[in-house]
Amino acid sequence: MQTAAAIILLLSSLGLLSSVLYRNAADRDFICYWSSAKLLLSHQNPYAGQAILEIENAAGAAYREPFIMRNPPGALCLVAPLGFLTAPAGAFLWLLAQIALALLSVKCLRMGCRPPPLVVFLFAPILGCAMAGQTSIFLLAGIAFFFKYHEERPVLSGLALLMPAMKPHLFLLLWPVILIECVRKKNWRLLGAFGAGLAVAGVLPLFFDPHIWAHYLAAIRAEHIEGQYLANLSFLLRFMVPGHPVWVQAVPSVLGIAFCCRYYWRRRDVWNWRIDGAALLLVSTIVSPYSWPFDQLLMLPAIIHVCSTRMRTKTVPALAVVNAVAVLLLLRMIPLSSPAYAWSGTACLIWYVWARRKSGLAGVRVSPELATV
Repeated sequence: MQTAAAIILLLSSLGLLSSVLYRNAADRDFICYWSSAKLLLSHQNPYAGQAILEIENAAGAAYREPFIMRNPPGALCLVAPLGFLTAPAGAFLWLLAQIALALLSVKCLRMGCRPPPLVVFLFAPILGCAMAGQTSIFLLAGIAFFFKYHEERPVLSGLALLMPAMKPHLFLLLWPVILIECVRKKNWRLLGAFGAGLAVAGVLPLFFDPHIWAHYLAAIRAEHIEGQYLANLSFLLRFMVPGHPVWVQAVPSVLGIAFCCRYYWRRRDVWNWRIDGAALLLVSTIVSPYSWPFDQLLMLPAIIHVCSTRMRTKTVPALAVVNAVAVLLLLRMIPLSSPAYAWSGTACLIWYVWARRKSGLAGVRVSPELATV
């Protein structure tokens, strides 16, 4: 009953958002994917600033600077079909895909016999991602499928990892562990499928634009991302250091790698992706040098794991309060680039550590067999 109510509420909320997105597609992040798809299908440079600006403004935007897609060329295989549609139609179908993938992700991540609490379905980063028309829900769906089916369906799981590869920096701590675990367990089919998928995704766009990788690198350099404000832990740390040196932004990632080595070494004999991988993904998201508030939906696997424990009645209300504040900021239409969101990722991390201890999960060595129920 609770699951049905949660799904109805989620669909109703995102249904309202879809009407807004349908009318104002050019005002959402979706527009950069649509404009790049248009250029790619016409065999032009999908990262050409001036051409993108003209297409976006013709669709109803009023930008002074082009809104350029920052994903590597491999992601164009996902967004290319948008080029066959008008901006409103593409935005509407894009949102429908996000709703479906959000629900599929929760289903893949669900643990135990009890349904996830309502806060999981209304997790603020999911709503923020849907409102912005961003790709992070696709990343979540790919990693959720991998967590659940990496042993049963290795080929499909390897292909599912192409989704996280659209924003590889968010999974900095997971890539080496995925490689090590595949080698240890001789899961060559998964590695082969992932490698082949990467190769195909990287080569296909070349048939439309032979210089696409050079165009991508030039566009990223021209964006000067290092000078932009980001509402995440890495940028806040850099902002506190006199002179704001760029290298400080990488310090959390270095510390995260050290944590990853220690954590994996201690858990290697009972490693379970739905539990240990979820915890590692949460830390990886927090320490990423480049991330946005909607990317925090990658914390959902760890949150669902903790919410599946017997102590959820004592820990979920605290998460609901944190989430309600974040949702309120979204409903007030505060831009996702605002410092108002800088606290949310750290708050979720603190809640996760506290909830694990409250639930008696800290330090517990769970066997892979028991952890997959």
